Amino acid sequence: MSTPNISSTARSAPQPAKRAGFFSRIGGRYSWTAMIYLWLIYAMNTNMRQWIQIVQPSLVEEFKLTPSAIGFYSGLLTIALGISGIILSPWLDRGGHGWARKYRHLPIVLVYTFFSILTGIGPLTSVFMAVFIFQVIKNLASGVGEAAEVTTVAEWWPLERRGFAQGLHHTGFPWGSLLGGLAISVILGTFGSDRWRYVFLLLPWIVLVFTFLFWRFSNRENYAGFVRDTLDRGLTPPLREDADGAAIHAAPGAFWRALANPNILVSSLASGLANFSLMALSFWLPLYLAFISHFSFANVAWLSVLFTITGGVGQVMWGAISDWLGRKYSLILMFLWLTMGYALFYFAGVSIPVLVAVQLLAGMATHGIYPVLYAMASDSCEEGTVAIANGLNLGGLIIGGLGPIAVGAIIEAGGGYASATGFELSLYVIAGPMALAAVMIALFTRETSGRFRHHDRALVSAKSCFKGRLGK
Repeated sequence: MSTPNISSTARSAPQPAKRAGFFSRIGGRYSWTAMIYLWLIYAMNTNMRQWIQIVQPSLVEEFKLTPSAIGFYSGLLTIALGISGIILSPWLDRGGHGWARKYRHLPIVLVYTFFSILTGIGPLTSVFMAVFIFQVIKNLASGVGEAAEVTTVAEWWPLERRGFAQGLHHTGFPWGSLLGGLAISVILGTFGSDRWRYVFLLLPWIVLVFTFLFWRFSNRENYAGFVRDTLDRGLTPPLREDADGAAIHAAPGAFWRALANPNILVSSLASGLANFSLMALSFWLPLYLAFISHFSFANVAWLSVLFTITGGVGQVMWGAISDWLGRKYSLILMFLWLTMGYALFYFAGVSIPVLVAVQLLAGMATHGIYPVLYAMASDSCEEGTVAIANGLNLGGLIIGGLGPIAVGAIIEAGGGYASATGFELSLYVIAGPMALAAVMIALFTRETSGRFRHHDRALVSAKSCFKGRLGK
């Protein structure tokens, strides 16, 4: 028996009662339920990749790693995230869409959870290379896992709410990292900094609970309910698949056509520059606090993630702003903000209040750029290729992986852990790429949303950028 089309079924459904609540005006209950589960899963995913950064001082002490060595390994781990995002995103789009994405998402979650736990088993990680190998495999799964999680949340929200939804969902990165940093601080403070393996042994299991709950929720009936609710609100469902979640496959060559689209290619390159600077800062800050400011390793764990407080606020704020102002104009403003914000870390060692103020100021844009970049690529892609567009954005982590490598080399050349010179010089290569990204977005992309969209000008044609449902 054939399955009826969601859209035709939805239009014949009775009108729901009028909703007056604040949250219900933003999104329906199906969208919000999916958001909660996918936020928790994504928060755990990003935590598992951040933990190795936060416990870096303990790794340096146990394995006697030089700044360039720890920077090199940290960079390769970041590159692994981007490689899997690019290579495996077409595989994601060849599977089910909407509620049915869970079938390819589940094995990914199991892989990054399993290898995180292995990192916490002492007899298996007596040498650093074992830690590195487990983390590489985990990051290969984590990268494509992010592509799946970002794409799935986009498919559970109306097109008109995409910027807000992807901004809110992406707060799982900064706020999840904040919670993870606090948890690590408690573990290291309780058991000692040499017991860093407990972080990987104890914490990853939580994601399996969230994944099970989302698996139960993500089904044909609930997705049909989401589409009905979206149409009843006068909004646009993100997919035109049938209720079985059967994918609309793009014509052969979709990956290369995505690369030829300036909106997708340039947003991916800008994502790479953003990741270069953020990964460089995430690498730089724990080492600076531990070896220049001389904080205990337990205190370093929470002092390194303060910018994530406003990072989450910025994601929600800029995601919503981009729906109104436009993706392009929002991105230009954020990259200029980060140019200034990262440069101000020069004063991070003056006092704790200054450290807090600089982190909170920069945090307003550190993470806000990512959901807007995802939204721009999603707006511009062909039907059935959202995961490819998001995967290319995630592929920017290949460039991002060069950040810790560059900073590690600069710190070592500047005198090593005991000298502030290398740390200070590193800020030039952290802040500079943000100004370059602002120029690239301004000149080589076209606006896809917002009230000023039709006033946009660039060095690329509108036709070359507008290949998605919104860019017509």
